[in-house]
Amino acid sequence: MTTVADRTTGFLWKYRFLLSAVILLVALLAVRELETLSVSNSLEIWYPRDDPELLSYRKFQDTYGSDEIIVVAVRGEVPFNSEESIELVAALTDRLFAIDGVATVTSLVTVPESLAAARGRLLSADGLTTALVVQMLVGEEIEARRHGLFTEIRGVVADFGLESYLGGYGVVFDGLNEASTTGATTLIVSAHLLMVILLLIFFRRPLPVLLTLVAVGVATLWTMGLYASTGHQLNMVTMVLPTLVLVIGIADCLHILRSVASVDRDLDQESRVKAGLAEVIGPCFLMTITTAAGFLGLTASGLPVVQQLGWFGATGVLAAFISSVVLVTAGLSWRIFEPVRQRSGLDSAALRLFDAASRRPRTTVGLFLLLGLISAYGVTQLNSDTDSIGYLKKSHVVRQDSDFIEAEIGPYVPIEFTVTAAGELFTPQNLDAIWEWQNLVTQADEIGWSWSLVSAFDLPAGSRPSEAGMDNLLTRLNRMRRFSPATVRAMMSGDSELRISFGAPIQSARSVQSLIDTITSKAALPPGLLLRPAGYSPLYTRIVDEIVTSQLHGFTSAIMMIVVLLGLAMRSWRRILLALPANAVPVGLTLGLMGLTGIPLDVASATIASVILGLVVDDTVHLLRPHRPAGISESLKISAGKSGGTLIMTSIVLAGGFLVLGLAEIRSIAWFGVLTSFAVTAAIVSDLTLLPALSRLGMGGRNPARATQGR
Repeated sequence: MTTVADRTTGFLWKYRFLLSAVILLVALLAVRELETLSVSNSLEIWYPRDDPELLSYRKFQDTYGSDEIIVVAVRGEVPFNSEESIELVAALTDRLFAIDGVATVTSLVTVPESLAAARGRLLSADGLTTALVVQMLVGEEIEARRHGLFTEIRGVVADFGLESYLGGYGVVFDGLNEASTTGATTLIVSAHLLMVILLLIFFRRPLPVLLTLVAVGVATLWTMGLYASTGHQLNMVTMVLPTLVLVIGIADCLHILRSVASVDRDLDQESRVKAGLAEVIGPCFLMTITTAAGFLGLTASGLPVVQQLGWFGATGVLAAFISSVVLVTAGLSWRIFEPVRQRSGLDSAALRLFDAASRRPRTTVGLFLLLGLISAYGVTQLNSDTDSIGYLKKSHVVRQDSDFIEAEIGPYVPIEFTVTAAGELFTPQNLDAIWEWQNLVTQADEIGWSWSLVSAFDLPAGSRPSEAGMDNLLTRLNRMRRFSPATVRAMMSGDSELRISFGAPIQSARSVQSLIDTITSKAALPPGLLLRPAGYSPLYTRIVDEIVTSQLHGFTSAIMMIVVLLGLAMRSWRRILLALPANAVPVGLTLGLMGLTGIPLDVASATIASVILGLVVDDTVHLLRPHRPAGISESLKISAGKSGGTLIMTSIVLAGGFLVLGLAEIRSIAWFGVLTSFAVTAAIVSDLTLLPALSRLGMGGRNPARATQGR
């Protein structure tokens, strides 16, 4: 009786060249789209455009101006508060202000001498370093111009014979963009080199290696072309897409090529290709849709970048399957594209591992239970956090510049708040309360400064606003409105809301949230005043909650889809029950390892549970496929004999490919790669040992019948 696999392989063989031409044509069209691909790691990419908090942030910027500041520190040989240096600072201020995209420049020449404390924050203790605070214009076009703007700033400073040190979240975003761009190229080249070496070892011929790389290369072009054509930008999460498609696609090619090479060579080439392809196309297709399901689980995340990895990861996996079965089938029209036919030592290793676990099922299960307990403890130590500047290596110029600024000038990142009055804002009681709050907060070690309209009144040290008299303060306010309206607009909205800023070190989201809580707790404001965190910080800190939610929703969605798919494909509850612990082990071990080693869940590793689950189920699919009339234990033995070596090969390819991500300049991507490599390794060991052990115990301890070893 003709099976679905037979009909499918017959169709693929008959139309292999036509289908290949279509696939290559689509790849050529995709290449044209890659020209539009750009990189962005700004905060806005993490949230939907209609997100309420993002809209609130935009409103804050429209009201007070951009809170994205660039601290430009310069160091000279003469103190900058000298007459000679002040002229240099004035000229430098004018040049920086003239740069397109700059809204304001705050420096020693723009801050009145009466505001001694504010001027002091722009000078180092020895006076040889001064800071110029550049405020950028509000607008999405700044994102595209940010790198060029920073280059102009450095160029202007260099024209004065000075060295510049730049700090600010925008500088960090630019550093991440650059690392994503150069890092992606390095990763792709390194991954391809490693794949060539591994495939040459496995195939012993160059042409099947070339055929494999062409097949997965086409799938990568499809995926990234579609990604670019839909208007998406690469970021520190989706930069792994090309490597993901590469290593996952190679697994399909390995199964097909080795299966065809094992068919009797006395048969004609058409019969051999059809027979070999029919043997593995079903498991490979199921492997593809379960891996795609793991990625699709990420679409339940509230973070758009994680959703993008989910949609396009699933697309890439499906593209790799289609490209592999079509192009490899076409290539196998000639035997020179087959790998050398020989039984690998990995085939024997797989059977030895399988037999050892079958002989000692209780010991095997006991070891996994012990590992499970250790992992469970590790999971309890797992933390979620994100640290934008911490993603860059300590040697990166962005981190070195930031460290220099904090050492010479002090904390420079603004933590913003607004105080809104239900009634009258300018009362002695309200202004005194805000003054007291600012003074109390600035006594904390982690706070370097504070600034508000109350600070701009230039009150004597230790003097409360009420002591100056309300008429006097209103006169000063009106004078500022007349002579410096931009300054007033940056500090208040109408007559009912004030902006209060605190200077803090650049740090992780969880640390910023803790700092916001501390600052808020110190506020003893009168009734009728509403205090709210504002600006960039609330969005930055919210990522921590989104990370945890993404992990839970993504993993839950992925496991539900995979269980349903396995149920439809295997139609055996016993096989599904065997699959669950074998696939839960790699996920649990990986999360436990993260907790034990202090690697946090962040914006990149928030995807790790779903991605791992989709990947590790592949080996289980191949091993648990039924071989009728054999029972489960016998089927496992047959599958281990036929596919065990290939599964180890694909695991080596996957583990090696993901390990290449460890070279990434962005630390979270490096962690993602190393952890996924660990999970893939744990998965093949788990499948070749835990599956037979659980099967033995499920049969009441009876030895399975000795199955015929695969060719």
